[in-house]
Amino acid sequence: MYQIIDSRGTGKTSRLLLLAKEMKKPIICANPYAMREKAHAYGIVGVEIYSYYDAVEGDMTPFFDGYLIDELAAFTEYVMHNNKMLGFSLSKDD
Repeated sequence: MYQIIDSRGTGKTSRLLLLAKEMKKPIICANPYAMREKAHAYGIVGVEIYSYYDAVEGDMTPFFDGYLIDELAAFTEYVMHNNKMLGFSLSKDD
């Protein structure tokens, strides 16, 4: 599992877009329109981009072979009906 963890404004989104393109996997994000605009601005094409809603309520077929999520904490709060996540644990893959 890839983990891109860094401060705001450090290029996390561009790295995620490049990873999605390289792996040929979709990205799930809060605002697909804004993500497509960023991809276009970075010159990154050919990445499928879906909303949190698409991932939770829609057809899961695009995600069967893997996916990447932009802002995991925001996605978790979306799934949990905007209840605030206060913490989490994460196992590091070797």
